[in-house]
Amino acid sequence: MTKNIKKFIIRNLLVSLYAILVIRLISLGMPENVAYEFRIPKDIFMLIYLICFNLNTEGNLFFDRYLNRKQPWFSNPKKRLILQIAVIIIWTLITIGLPFTAWYFFNGKSIIYPQAPVIIFIGSVFLLIGFISISIAINFFKQWKISLLNVKHYKQEKLKADYRVLQNQVNPHFLFNSLNVLISEIKHNPKNAENFTRKLSKVYRYVLQSKNHDLISLKKELEFIDSFIFLHKVRIGDALKFEVHILEEALQKQIPPLTLQILIENAIKHNIINEKNILKITITSENDSMLIVSNNIHSKDNVDSTLTGLSNLKKRFELLERDGFTYGKLENKFLVAIPLIEA
Repeated sequence: MTKNIKKFIIRNLLVSLYAILVIRLISLGMPENVAYEFRIPKDIFMLIYLICFNLNTEGNLFFDRYLNRKQPWFSNPKKRLILQIAVIIIWTLITIGLPFTAWYFFNGKSIIYPQAPVIIFIGSVFLLIGFISISIAINFFKQWKISLLNVKHYKQEKLKADYRVLQNQVNPHFLFNSLNVLISEIKHNPKNAENFTRKLSKVYRYVLQSKNHDLISLKKELEFIDSFIFLHKVRIGDALKFEVHILEEALQKQIPPLTLQILIENAIKHNIINEKNILKITITSENDSMLIVSNNIHSKDNVDSTLTGLSNLKKRFELLERDGFTYGKLENKFLVAIPLIEA
């Protein structure tokens, strides 16, 4: 016996028990002067009653599943509600109304029905619709939960895709700039070119390896940043100042890889850097749960800031379900707050 058949049998047994309970409840409220007059044996009437009850239930559940595929609740809730109500009414008329019509002809085309069966059928209709409504409501909440999970899944996939795009944009840009500096160093300072090449190799290896990790320790990220800053200092010289003040406890916390690299790149890209306008970048941790990256501002006039890198970083923290990533200007500084994540 297949799983679906077992479910069908169990469901029909439960519905039949509910139908019998409905008759009992209706009987309790039935007037004392109502006689149980049937033109067919009570057992046959009961069988027909159970068949109609189960047929109505199975039909409504079938149409509910069909509408889930053709007209999901969250595609157009108003239209789905109208269709659902229409289906319940029409199917109830077919499964309950037709037996009453047959009863009419069986009763000699008389509009005077035996009171007991009429009360049972009318009461059953209301309780049956209530039963179906509860079942559909349960299904609605299941669909709602699935829909929320799907939305979350698609959002996560989009954020991951955005992250990959960001990485693919950053890596070639950084590589080509570094190669230009390396060519210049080979010509003017061959000894330093060797050290530059070693640092470049270390940085680019980290960039490539970071694609395989969602998080990395702050300590490793800072080791990478040390090499990254060296490469820029070769090009910029003493006009770039870099300071790190991190608590020992914070070093074991984690952040998304390349977070600090993107912030430093932004600071260098959007600011004038020369002997008169020294760029000072500072990374500090006032506690072991938050990192602050700051730089003074000497904005370039010809550089449009779309804040794409920062918005992508914010999305990365949203993907990790971490609040607290903020950024903005404060007096003559640009500050970025980065929440640190437990390892």
